[in-house]
Amino acid sequence: MLILGHELIPFNPLYKVTKVEDIKKTLPNSTVLFDFINKEVLEYCKEQDIPFALHVKNIKDACIANALKAKFIIVDYELSKKIQPIATEYLFDTKILLHVEDEMQIELAADYSIDGVIFKEAINML
Repeated sequence: MLILGHELIPFNPLYKVTKVEDIKKTLPNSTVLFDFINKEVLEYCKEQDIPFALHVKNIKDACIANALKAKFIIVDYELSKKIQPIATEYLFDTKILLHVEDEMQIELAADYSIDGVIFKEAINML
């Protein structure tokens, strides 16, 4: 299981972006994070071969995110339970991350075989 943002485990932060100009403020080879609906940033990341993660709200968007080669899909608890079996069945390269608030939620993710969890500390705001 991937665990991003836990104080005891080293991790590379994700950089929350809302526009292309934000990406230019990140370190080289950083993974940027944005909402699935941000087509301008998505297209820029694909053109520039920038690793990216997406917040998604439904199964359709998760499937498209995988086809677009997102590094991570970040979802809430209810959606993670629906998306992970699909990701497993179709051998997604994209990892499903459950957004968590505390360590106890790691067990919830493990119960449903979610690929990983992400704490807010793993996300740098720009």
